[in-house]
Amino acid sequence: MLTRSNIKVFYPYGLIALLSLFLLTPQLFQRSLIFSADWLFHMNRFYETAMQIEHGTFNYFQSIYSFNQSGRVINAMYGADFAYFSGLILLLTKNWYRFELVMNFLCLFFAGLNMYKLSQYTGLKNKIALICAIFYMGSPSVIYWITHQGFSGIGYCLLPLALIPAVRMVKNRANPINPVFLGLVMALLISVHLFTAALATILLAPFFIYCFYYSVNKKRVILQAFSAVLIAIGLSANTFFAYIDLMGNNLAYPFIPKELYSTTAYLSTNSMNFRNFGLILSTLFIFQIVYMFSYWKSLSIIERFLNVVGSMFLLFSSSYFPWNHLTELFPALLRIQFLRRFMGVPSLLLILAFGLSLKRILLEFKSKSAQKNILILLTTFALLNLTNGTKMIDNQAKLWNSNDPLSADTNVAEQLVQDPHQIRKLLTNSDNLSDAFKVSQKPTPDYLPVGPNLKSGYATYSKEILNTPIDVTHRITENATLELAWNGNDYKEKELTLPVIIYKNSEVKLNGKILSKNEYTTSDIGSLIIKNPQQKNKVEVSYRPGKLFYVSWYIKIFTILVLLIHMIMKKIRKK
Repeated sequence: MLTRSNIKVFYPYGLIALLSLFLLTPQLFQRSLIFSADWLFHMNRFYETAMQIEHGTFNYFQSIYSFNQSGRVINAMYGADFAYFSGLILLLTKNWYRFELVMNFLCLFFAGLNMYKLSQYTGLKNKIALICAIFYMGSPSVIYWITHQGFSGIGYCLLPLALIPAVRMVKNRANPINPVFLGLVMALLISVHLFTAALATILLAPFFIYCFYYSVNKKRVILQAFSAVLIAIGLSANTFFAYIDLMGNNLAYPFIPKELYSTTAYLSTNSMNFRNFGLILSTLFIFQIVYMFSYWKSLSIIERFLNVVGSMFLLFSSSYFPWNHLTELFPALLRIQFLRRFMGVPSLLLILAFGLSLKRILLEFKSKSAQKNILILLTTFALLNLTNGTKMIDNQAKLWNSNDPLSADTNVAEQLVQDPHQIRKLLTNSDNLSDAFKVSQKPTPDYLPVGPNLKSGYATYSKEILNTPIDVTHRITENATLELAWNGNDYKEKELTLPVIIYKNSEVKLNGKILSKNEYTTSDIGSLIIKNPQQKNKVEVSYRPGKLFYVSWYIKIFTILVLLIHMIMKKIRKK
């Protein structure tokens, strides 16, 4: 039965769901697929896992269905667990348009829900917590997944969960860490997006230092923290051991810019975009920073941490920090790639700090109507900011029905179909998910085993993999490995470069015979080079990880079982 108390409990979740749908109305009403910079990369990843699930041919390391069936390692280096979850959703939705809508909705909904739960845990009442959630849902960092398929958007929808243990560390001095919750959250972030997991670790650090310094039982804090680390590592063992297994290769890491200054974010009085906070959030941040300095002495420890760390990351993401000087001294910092990646941290921390400031301000008004009017005004601003997010989505969605539906992609993409009607048909109306990759392809060299003489990973990958002159036929074997067949009589060359990537732990079979490392070579991007037998040939390429990788699955399963037993025992004790 639907009672008033039930409505009160479920109302915030329903509102967050409705607002998530509201943000997606441009895409819904225009029936638009948003095809932007990272679409091909991530959809190849999800297509790979979808096909592995559908056919029961599981290969954790090699891309046997996607990325031109090149056998390259992607998912093992980039959130494999989440990739399989996404692949399952793709199988259920059976269409790229529906899949994109579902993923976009989940990103927005969980961004709002997690921010709402964090706000509540910090001590904010439902109305203020909802305002914080609405502001956060409409922030550029979350919207970035929808408009550009930037995976940091998925990470930021989960990041509020990492702040719940941080708040507990300050609030609960007697029992500052819940090892199970902290371990689960960190394992979740590791399985989705390592950059977000690293950010979460940095954000947790000052809270942990404070909690340890003021703790009455430091041994307990260390034990709890160590337990959380063990849980996180145990649940993410497959991720860590896959990295270890691939360490013997000189892997090409994602695009590294020449400088960071041009990738900064900024405050402004204009409309919001993926590098610009826009008028409403800019005003909120400036207000909050001024409020912090004005009322510093009366702020709680949690408020001080939120304000200081949030302001620092706002500075880090801006052009007011000497990044170019630092990168000259420490070139490794260029691996940050884009400073706008930090935009989600001030969005999260300063919005939450604003919620706490709002709670304090409302207490100064004895009039209920005055409090109500302030909440109405701020809800209006939060909704207006949400419309900024809708505008960002609308700008991208409009491209779908234009004469150039793929114009939001980067200039390195190789468009294979020019007719816009055919593009739309292949991407959204086809029953065959693989038709999407007949529209466009991109020579992204991420995680390829590169040689020391490589000049351009993009150009070499395009030549050897995407536009290979060798007419090969691909087949997936019963053991979930790649088989390439071709007729050697068709080629006069003494050596052939085949469109398949070889790693140190790869095994190569030519016509049923396992080749030793001396019997083949690899190109500057790891493409297989063999002597050309003048006959019909078959090459089978598999990846053989070390024993430690198989052990990692036992560690993961053991950790899950221990946690389940712990939770069951905890419930029994309560009864």
